[in-house]
Parts: sequence; C-alpha cells; structure tokens
Amino acid sequence: MSSLEKIAYLKGLLDGLEVEDENLKKIYAAMVESLDALSRELVDQMEVIEELRDMYEDLSDDYSQLDEDLEVLENDLSELYGEGDLEEEPDFDEIYESVSCPKCGHLFYYDPEAYEDEEMLECPACGEKFEISSQ
Repeated sequence: MSSLEKIAYLKGLLDGLEVEDENLKKIYAAMVESLDALSRELVDQMEVIEELRDMYEDLSDDYSQLDEDLEVLENDLSELYGEGDLEEEPDFDEIYESVSCPKCGHLFYYDPEAYEDEEMLECPACGEKFEISSQ
C-alpha cells in the first residue's frame, strides 16, 4: 500500500469516527492533511528523481560514445603519423622573446624569426620604433 493510499485510509477512518471534541477532530484532520501534503511532495520528488536518472543515463551513454569515438580518432592519427611522430608545439618562451620599449618601458614579446636583421620593432603601447639589436 502506497503512502497516498494509507493517508486516504486515515481520512476515511477520521470521517467514520465520531469524535465529540471538535478541537481534537481539527487536530486529527490537520495531521492527516499534513501527511497528505508530504506524501504528494514525495511523489513529485520521486518523479523528478526518475527524470534526472533517465537524463543521467542518456548523458552517460553519450559520454561513452564520445570516448569511443575519440579513441578511434586517436588510433587513426597514430596510424597516420606513427607513434611519437606527432610534433609537439614548442613552449611560448621558445618562440618569442621579450623586449622593453626604450621610450615608455612597456614590456612585450615578439617572434625573432618574423623580423629581418635590420628591421625595426614598434612598441604596441606608444608606437616608438627601435632596433632589435639595441636591447
């Protein structure tokens, strides 16, 4: 018997009782109504929990499928490039050098390979042009 059925039974018992004290009858009625409200909230929460459980299972299935697809992709890439042949990106510090503007002191980074020997750098803060070798 569910909690709602038990509360309905209690309501029937209360209706069938001939309680002479009206205050006592009000107390019993209020208790039964409170139990009924709690029981209905529990039923609503159980429905929400069941919906969340279904969504979790769907997400879990999706995650598993993505994980399998990623593994296939990684295997395909390793077959294409060979194990360990994938070129790692160099660190930021290995590519760029830092310089300080002689006019405003602004510190910024530049790629030395992008500039020729005699080419001037331009400060992004103040626009001052200066030679790279003067650093």
